[in-house]
Amino acid sequence: MKKIFLLLVMGVSMMLATNASAQGYIKINPLGLAFGQLGASYESVLSEKSSFQIGANFYNRSFVGVKTTGLGASLQYRFYLSNDDAPKGLFVAPLVGANFLKYGYTDVLGAGVGGEDFNYTLITIGAMIGYQWLFSDDKFSFELGIGPAYRIATGNFGDGISNLGNGVWPTASLSLGYRLVE
Repeated sequence: MKKIFLLLVMGVSMMLATNASAQGYIKINPLGLAFGQLGASYESVLSEKSSFQIGANFYNRSFVGVKTTGLGASLQYRFYLSNDDAPKGLFVAPLVGANFLKYGYTDVLGAGVGGEDFNYTLITIGAMIGYQWLFSDDKFSFELGIGPAYRIATGNFGDGISNLGNGVWPTASLSLGYRLVE
């Protein structure tokens, strides 16, 4: 898990260093914070109609007696379909992601109640369609997107749990961004 995170940090650093003259937006998912997920991404414009986005997620949430913690990473290659230049307008994007999670059971106060914690990896492969608006001389962005994703969960699920989220699930995007490079 540490190697994946290190590769993610190195990848973002290389994108920032090599695209000094390109447009790039750093984004956060404000809705995820309400659910114990910090999601951040960086979108780098590659051409008039395409961009590349790399993202990271950090999980630390308790809900209905289950505490989930972990890290995740995602990649998207976006094709912009509107008349505007990227990163503005309608886009479609294939996506891939990996999350490395641990969950365990908690009491009402969030303290562990014993028993086994479960570790698993959640692989996501899918597509998204969305729209990105730019404001204030293209310094700020707002994005909405939705699409299907096939999720595969592997790992230590304990006795009696053999299928934890395998199959097609919806995926969505909501983010606020700020342009880093002029």
